[in-house]
Amino acid sequence: MKYKILLDLNDQLFTAVDVNDSNHFGNGTTIEKAIENLKNKAA
Repeated sequence: MKYKILLDLNDQLFTAVDVNDSNHFGNGTTIEKAIENLKNKAA
């Protein structure tokens, strides 16, 4: 799975977004947690 990482500076949250489907994303306080949440939602 390919994804891009976004950072919300206001909330200090990372978001991992699937590059093939922007409706699949995961948030987290670290990049690793955001990626993990993305993979869990995609499964």
